[in-house]
Amino acid sequence: MWSWYLKELATRPLLTGMWSTAGMLFTGDAIAQQVIERKRKHDWVRSARMTAIGGFLIAPTIRTWYLCLDKIFGSKMTMVVAAKKLCADQLLFAPTFLATFIVVNNLLQWNSANVVEQQLRCDYPGMVMTNWSVWVPFQVLNFSVVPIQHRLMFSNLVAFFWNTYLAYKANSRDFTEGSSKDFKVMDTLEDSADQGYRTVKVTDTSQ
Repeated sequence: MWSWYLKELATRPLLTGMWSTAGMLFTGDAIAQQVIERKRKHDWVRSARMTAIGGFLIAPTIRTWYLCLDKIFGSKMTMVVAAKKLCADQLLFAPTFLATFIVVNNLLQWNSANVVEQQLRCDYPGMVMTNWSVWVPFQVLNFSVVPIQHRLMFSNLVAFFWNTYLAYKANSRDFTEGSSKDFKVMDTLEDSADQGYRTVKVTDTSQ
């Protein structure tokens, strides 16, 4: 099985990367729903969405990015070249791609720009920080040791766990319009209650 996969990766790298990454996203979302969120009813639409994002967005984008890095910085597997690729990957590509992931995930749910903005403001910074803590040490090995034809496959080994996190984080909070209104109502009630409390305190003091 493994030898067959390596052969497919060598002869059809893009297609093989697409279906393997799609499978990783599907598995990651299934783990997120059943193990982390403990959903009683599995959301198959969400799993299909994550699978599509993995196959049609993540795999082609990352493969193209790795090819671009080799063209820009060269294909030598030295620490200097690896350091340059790592800086470009984690300071430029990763933050941009995570934002793209959030936007695409919301667009596939027909969510509004306001919902996208809320998730970018609330979840995006934490996702970037987690990305750095997970991927920086791994990418040092990936860029300095692993040949380019195997980098997507090697990435998928770590991505098995990373995709579970992505699937959970991207869908863990409800930022839809109704939910946003409920948050605003709660904020208004809390502000009103706090204002009333301050008024009572002032009245008591004056007595």
